[in-house]
Amino acid sequence: MLESILSFREVEKSPYLTFVWALMIATVGILFATQLFYRVQISGVSFNLTGIFAVIFTIIPSVYFLTTVIKKEEEIEEEACKKHYHQGFFRRHEKDLLMFLFYFLGVTVAFSIWSFVLPTDFFQVQIAKIIEIRTSVSGDVTGIMTKGSFPSFLAIFTNNLEVMIFAFIFSLLFGAGAVFIIVWNASILGTAIGELSKSVFEIPLVTLSFLPHGIPEIVGYLCAGLAGGLISAAILRCRSTNILKIIFIDSLKILLLGVFFILIAAGIEVYF
Repeated sequence: MLESILSFREVEKSPYLTFVWALMIATVGILFATQLFYRVQISGVSFNLTGIFAVIFTIIPSVYFLTTVIKKEEEIEEEACKKHYHQGFFRRHEKDLLMFLFYFLGVTVAFSIWSFVLPTDFFQVQIAKIIEIRTSVSGDVTGIMTKGSFPSFLAIFTNNLEVMIFAFIFSLLFGAGAVFIIVWNASILGTAIGELSKSVFEIPLVTLSFLPHGIPEIVGYLCAGLAGGLISAAILRCRSTNILKIIFIDSLKILLLGVFFILIAAGIEVYF
């Protein structure tokens, strides 16, 4: 039922509705996960895997809807190609990117709020990943990044580029496979925001501090997911080599645009 609340036409007219839908979907997923409190022993250390269940329960209702949107957009592009309707590729796909961006923000806000409300170890897996990222970027266990340092810039850019490539491959192979990358990164960012916030009312302020580099970084991932999804849908449906070629070129442009955004995000995070 949850995956059918929004229709394709509603999203086309008002992409921001995806934010409300994602916030609701993630909240329901997190609340379901609280009923599956599960721990495992790894090298003698106890890990709470409930945060993983929260991600899974958010992904399940999301995949159907997001896959449908990508397929519909691919059909629209195919029709435009057949009718020789020429329009800038960004103009054709701006609503897709907005929809994915609002989806990411909705999931992030949900994890931010619930990571603040729920016990500290509920999102232990996400917290472990946050510590790992801080350590790998800074080169030490303090997690303090050296501002203006080219090695820091290179480390962040390389790490984010790897995530972007995985988003593209997942989306290419599984249609909406990039949903996992989007939800997982949203859960990490949301958990980090919740951990840094001293009160629930401080969450918006803490979120603002992540936006300058966070928005272009996420747009880069979304570009990769959209590019992979369009190629996947085109290969499955398309019978015309000419149309397939146009969609491939468009997808490549979107992918390169994603790399540009990732580069900008790394620069902002390190040098500003």
